[in-house]
Amino acid sequence: MKLATFEIGNEERIGFVAFDKIVDLTLAYASYLKDAKGETRPLKTAKALIPPNMLEFLDKGDLAMSEARKAYEFVLEKIEKGKELRISGKRVVYELSKVRLKAPIPVPRLMVDFSTFEEHVKMSFEKLGLKVPDEWYQMPVGYKMNPFSVIGHGEDVLWPSYSQILDYELEFAICIGKKAKNVPKEKAMDYVFGYTIANDMSARDTEFIELRAMPLGPLKSKDFDTATPMGPWIVTKDEIKDPHNLKMFARVNGETWSEANTKDMYWKIPDLISHLSMDQTLYPGTFLLSGTPGKGCGLHLGRFLSPGDVLELEIEGIGVLKNRIVKP
Repeated sequence: MKLATFEIGNEERIGFVAFDKIVDLTLAYASYLKDAKGETRPLKTAKALIPPNMLEFLDKGDLAMSEARKAYEFVLEKIEKGKELRISGKRVVYELSKVRLKAPIPVPRLMVDFSTFEEHVKMSFEKLGLKVPDEWYQMPVGYKMNPFSVIGHGEDVLWPSYSQILDYELEFAICIGKKAKNVPKEKAMDYVFGYTIANDMSARDTEFIELRAMPLGPLKSKDFDTATPMGPWIVTKDEIKDPHNLKMFARVNGETWSEANTKDMYWKIPDLISHLSMDQTLYPGTFLLSGTPGKGCGLHLGRFLSPGDVLELEIEGIGVLKNRIVKP
């Protein structure tokens, strides 16, 4: 399933995407309970198990996901037959173009951006006249991001006032679906809920200063409002046959700037989960980002963004994340 968070009016809901439509998952489940199961209080039951909030839904675990799939199959059959669905006077199905998508999880519980692509690391160190440190090959490294910097598909990225050089970073994001601690690599994929696209916007001139002054990882270069577009939805892991072989693209104003593949990740998903969960509990709604691949950003191309540019990041099997750059 493609699971999304969306807005209708001022109301935030969760839904699944199919046939260029988005289906309110809570109301879909209520319709299923009423029509297929004869439930007398379907809305109350549906809200309890499939609440209209992605984090709360993930917290409900495998049972909620199993029931969501029943609602999914029920509604798909109705859509294919051209039947309109309503419950208690409320629409269940909307045209995707008529709703406003939010980030799949508007405020994730935790976000860690790893450096998994060796080519990107090599190119970055070469710019400094250095070789990749041996320590990079000893364990996955990364930094914690600001969950409040996340925006969704179609929202504007606001150019930070203190920067003159703004860049994108094409990234693959893994969503954790259940509590995880001290997870062995061979069991790590059991904890994955699904995948989405992330754009790690970077104020490069600020980043250069930060890394020279104190190389503890980025601060204001990557931490500003709207700095992390994510979306357009989470694709559940059952729909992605091999997450380590997905084509990746970045386009600026329709022109392809970057092409890559997740197969080039030196550190794989089980490496990331096992490492991060050592003596630390990961909760549903945690995102692990891949970092950008070689030539997955303007820095390695000698090209940077301008106000008004439209960014499209695409990953095979997931979709396209589109955002516009705006200078206030």
